[in-house]
Amino acid sequence: MDTRSRILDAALACFVETGYAQTTIARIRERSGVSNGALFHQFATKEAIADALYVDAIASFQQGVWELLERRPASLREAVGGVIGHQIGWIEANAERARFVYARGNLDWSSPAGAQLDDLNRKVSDAYRQWMEPFIQAGKIRPMPMIVLNAVVAGPTHAIARQWLAGQASGPLHSYLDQLTDAATAALSGTRQCHPAARHGRMQLQLVGDDGSVIAHGEAAVELLPRQAGT
Repeated sequence: MDTRSRILDAALACFVETGYAQTTIARIRERSGVSNGALFHQFATKEAIADALYVDAIASFQQGVWELLERRPASLREAVGGVIGHQIGWIEANAERARFVYARGNLDWSSPAGAQLDDLNRKVSDAYRQWMEPFIQAGKIRPMPMIVLNAVVAGPTHAIARQWLAGQASGPLHSYLDQLTDAATAALSGTRQCHPAARHGRMQLQLVGDDGSVIAHGEAAVELLPRQAGT
């Protein structure tokens, strides 16, 4: 194992065990077994180590996404199931990395690592959009911004994965695949629900004299009818 990998593996173990704030760069160096010179040759700060871990984790996940995008699904459900299935499979196989990514949150987008991650995300997002485009053109996915589409497909899995990683969800993570796929497919293809307008209300009435004074007032219940086109 090369020096960079030894440092990142040691850092991941420390971050997961004791948290980012409590981990010192000295502890990472000690656990990795490398010299100070070797560590600082690779990474100038603890934050740089954490950023590298984050980008490597996302790149690892996206490698599987690229492999998925090479296959053309026959149906929307197959496409959605493939994406969610890969997401679940990666988390199950990389539980410590996933814990770190969830705990770390977002990178500083103005940092070198943030710019690198932004480039990775933009490329895979563009490819994913093209991959889903046939279903959009066929009307099987109702139009929505890409950020919403991603949230609909991946968001619920992230929510359950966090609970699973914390030991709060029963059974293996992949046991939720079919239900998550069904829910995301329905959300992407469903029609927008229109809430009916209220049909009843109350109206306040005032009887005003010529001089502007209120002579009498009262309330009445009314039925509200929808406005007809052209009226």
